[in-house]
Amino acid sequence: MSVHDTARRLQRKLKNSDEYQKYQQLREKVMKKEGSKKMLLDYQNLMMEMQSKRMSGEELSEEDKERLQNLQNFIEINNNVKKYLEAEYALSQTIQDIQKIIFSDIEVGIPEEELQPESEPSEKSETADSEDSKTAAEAEDSKK
Repeated sequence: MSVHDTARRLQRKLKNSDEYQKYQQLREKVMKKEGSKKMLLDYQNLMMEMQSKRMSGEELSEEDKERLQNLQNFIEINNNVKKYLEAEYALSQTIQDIQKIIFSDIEVGIPEEELQPESEPSEKSETADSEDSKTAAEAEDSKK
């Protein structure tokens, strides 16, 4: 069985899991109610806006913090949105756990400890670089 076939089987298992089924049911429930849907979308948009500000090094204003707190208070009251967000988090955790399992023993790329800062090449790599240069120069000379 190929890796892709195994991935498709895992995808079907995840899609049939209790976590995903619960998430889907709650998602449908929230999306059917216009007020709940608007609240969820407002919350997600506000979270993305704040994440963007944090990533750009910008401090969150008191107004931003107050908007978020107010929206979180409304979500606490709206049981459908609250349960949806909890189910979304649980599903996200499951997916992260699967990723950890899959990639736990897989090595891709050069190990971090093997990487040397460019400003301080090791003696070994300097020697190898100079030998590579000599070999390239000799090869060029032999063509002439």
